[in-house]
Amino acid sequence: MMMVTALAVASATALAPGQVARSQQREPSIRGVWRKIERVIPATTDPGNRVDPFGHVPVGTQTNVQPGLLIITAKHYSRTTDTAVQPRPTTGYAVAGTPTIEELQARWGPFAANAGTYELSGDTITLRALVSKEPRDQTGGRFARLRVRLDGNVLSLTPFETSDGRIAAGVTSRYVRVE
Repeated sequence: MMMVTALAVASATALAPGQVARSQQREPSIRGVWRKIERVIPATTDPGNRVDPFGHVPVGTQTNVQPGLLIITAKHYSRTTDTAVQPRPTTGYAVAGTPTIEELQARWGPFAANAGTYELSGDTITLRALVSKEPRDQTGGRFARLRVRLDGNVLSLTPFETSDGRIAAGVTSRYVRVE
């Protein structure tokens, strides 16, 4: 029995230099938990090309972004993002239990959340929400398509099409892998 074990160990370690055992080889994967670290607002000559919730944000790279979390499993995704430029209010309402429209907007307006299924084909991910802050997005046939770029532990997503049509100047969101 000792001889069989020693032979198995010797066989497993007798790989040519630079060769990796098949069980150790892994393709880069977008599966995991990702924290938002940056968004890039593209310059465009036609403001009508901007189809995003960041119309109030100046063009360029924003690195001081509010929290965002993206979870991708084998077939499902979930993303929750605070889209505000500044932190949302954490203080109580002026009149307890009776928020004004402005107070509600400051807390809930700059916020996006959806979860559902996805398909990945090449550098394109197609998201189909099953639940969303925007109820219209969770109805049958709705989708969002984004370009995917994975550089080590940094995932970039840029929307280019939704069920409403093409997006000429999509905002790129960048995430860092946390798990």
